[in-house]
Amino acid sequence: MPRPRIPTNVLRIKGAAKVNPARIKARENEPKPDKPLGNPPKHLSSDQRKCWRELVKVVQDGVFADCDAWAVELACVLMAEFRADTGAFNAAKIARLDSLLGRFGITCISSDLI
Repeated sequence: MPRPRIPTNVLRIKGAAKVNPARIKARENEPKPDKPLGNPPKHLSSDQRKCWRELVKVVQDGVFADCDAWAVELACVLMAEFRADTGAFNAAKIARLDSLLGRFGITCISSDLI
């Protein structure tokens, strides 16, 4: 499976626009989200909502938009489950959580997040 494309806003934050301006120029006409992520959904548990707020603080401003809500929700559900019972959290779930965090520009699971 090919590596997922890094979102343009994440590339800008990481400084890729300075290193390879043509890479950003090629993406000029891509759709741009215009709404912020917003608050955690009411159906999430209190622990999951806490993870949502924590994740929003950890990720650089400008990374999340409303179109990221489902991915953020999944990451928060997984993180809350991990924290509730680390021993029952299997390798597939760890890999999925790590993948989601990587898409958000978090290159590793930091000790602050776990």
